[in-house]
Amino acid sequence: MTGKFSKFTTSLMSLLSESPSKPDAKSRIGDIRQAMLDSLDGVAASHQLTKVSARILYAPDVQSLWYLRGDVMTLLSETLGESAASARIVTISALFVGLLPAAQKSRPTRLHQ
Repeated sequence: MTGKFSKFTTSLMSLLSESPSKPDAKSRIGDIRQAMLDSLDGVAASHQLTKVSARILYAPDVQSLWYLRGDVMTLLSETLGESAASARIVTISALFVGLLPAAQKSRPTRLHQ
């Protein structure tokens, strides 16, 4: 029984050691938040821009920011076109690496090939 517990403990510790530390994660979330806001520079002032910017600023966690990428994409598409907006979203999405569960990551699409 001790061997199984030790193997379990070792596996658990290895999983935990791969996740970013809390200060690092917090810093990276701040970087993501800023990148999302920066990407909206040049978008014409509107109620929708104000609403999305506020949601980005006050998003409580990384998952909330992840889901806000769709709103950012919508605003950027209206100003820059879908291709340029998609390129910005790909850059933002790369900032999430290591912060999200594997099931929550983007899947490849034909647009990115």
